[in-house]
Amino acid sequence: MILTDLIDLKDEAFSLEGKLTSVTLTDTGGTITAKGDATLYGTVLLTYNLTANPKVPGQGIMTGIGNGIDDDGELNTGALNGVWKRKGHDIKIYCMDDVSDGNLNAAVVSLNLKDDSFRVDWSQIAV
Repeated sequence: MILTDLIDLKDEAFSLEGKLTSVTLTDTGGTITAKGDATLYGTVLLTYNLTANPKVPGQGIMTGIGNGIDDDGELNTGALNGVWKRKGHDIKIYCMDDVSDGNLNAAVVSLNLKDDSFRVDWSQIAV
């Protein structure tokens, strides 16, 4: 069976773009924060904690948190978990998010360390 048969994503896809607000990288990983605007969640503040795989340079695991405040002042939070891979100035994060509005999201995060931009593309998991 292929993976797309095991994970059912809802048809609607979402994205957000923004800027990196802080980048601290170390030999063992680091922390990246970002801010952007997502139509579904409003202003979004993200923190990605990267832990490097000691046997494979340029990749590892990610844990993080996302906070979104919509136009009505409603706060939603998300626990973010996934894996990351760096290639040159670009980092890709593949993650699953547990959001306080009850949604489970599958997301791909694209970070560019050269121009401080980021983009998140995600869909809700149908459960």
